Amino acid sequence: MQRNYLLYLAGLAIIIGAFFIFKPQTSPANPPAATNSATPTVKTFDLVVQNKKLVAGPEKIEVTEGDQVIIRISSDTDEEFHLHGYGKSVTLKPNETSALTFNATLTGSFAFELESSKTDLGTVEVAPK
Repeated sequence: MQRNYLLYLAGLAIIIGAFFIFKPQTSPANPPAATNSATPTVKTFDLVVQNKKLVAGPEKIEVTEGDQVIIRISSDTDEEFHLHGYGKSVTLKPNETSALTFNATLTGSFAFELESSKTDLGTVEVAPK
């Protein structure tokens, strides 16, 4: 009887030892590597304006919060391209490409227009992460 008890204890010790040897190792000092979400995604859009109308490019620009956005605009007239909500604008010169760059930190829908003539061209839609 005592021999069975000793065999039982030895088997139990082997099982417990194996558990501690083969269990997954995790350490607060060495957490699993995280993905680098700090690097923003760059999204570029090209717009063409003629006779104060958008003739090429999207009327609705869709991005995600945290994206870096570049809007390249070419126009046939002098104007100011303005993005509401972000308070960003760029001067347009005939037959030149201008770029408006911003980080999408605000979510929602933001109109863009030709400021001087008050001509609405479209919207920038920023979705939350």
